[in-house]
Amino acid sequence: MRRLALVLATLIGYVCAASVFAQQTASPGKVAGEGFVVVPGSAPRYGGPQGREADVTEVLASGQQTAGTLGVFRQTIAPKSGPPTHIHKTEDEFFYVVRGEFSIKVGNRIVSAPADTFLFVPRGTPHTFRNVGTQPGVILVGVVPGGFEKMFEERQGVDAKANQALMKKHNMEVVGPPLR
Repeated sequence: MRRLALVLATLIGYVCAASVFAQQTASPGKVAGEGFVVVPGSAPRYGGPQGREADVTEVLASGQQTAGTLGVFRQTIAPKSGPPTHIHKTEDEFFYVVRGEFSIKVGNRIVSAPADTFLFVPRGTPHTFRNVGTQPGVILVGVVPGGFEKMFEERQGVDAKANQALMKKHNMEVVGPPLR
């Protein structure tokens, strides 16, 4: 319980810092309004690209909703699934493992990440993950600034070529294979 409280405090601190940065750099007139609440079952849900159709992404907070401050999404990842090693050129990313067991690569390190693991990945850092369990795993992911999460809506069911084009469009570059 203490670990969860520490992780959540860290996450909240990071989001607050990102919010201050975004407010200082946002265009005048762009505001998130009075805030919003996402109740269970109400978030937009998107399946993965071809080969990862069983992976589901629920967008909890989009860059559009947060005036570009951040994007937050929950991913349910099928057993033995995960993305290729990649970098984000314009976003920092953080992960919180909600359920399951993942293997996560950050830079040259590969670590075991059971439930309650928190991970921060600065932009430009090669990373990937794989659900190493036998049941679907759940991760909460955030990107700062927001906007990258739009890719999940656009890539649902697309083939490898279209997926590569979408990654490029969203400043993501594949730099290696998935974890095996």
